[in-house]
Amino acid sequence: MIGDRFEMSGPVAVMLGIATIIFGLLPGLKFFTEFPTLRGIVRKPISKWSGRLWFVAGGALLIYWGVTLWQR
Repeated sequence: MIGDRFEMSGPVAVMLGIATIIFGLLPGLKFFTEFPTLRGIVRKPISKWSGRLWFVAGGALLIYWGVTLWQR
């Protein structure tokens, strides 16, 4: 049916979570956050451990959702 809600399959979510974690842990990455100012958007660097923590947390959340969807 058109307009029915989207459901991600469990294996896809697990693979996407693993890819997110691997991407976040690659050496040499620089993480930035954007701040709006009067002159426009300014990109400020954040610490490597903080950026990696966000990627690992997002990947772990995707893996958790994938495992719970996989059990249905």
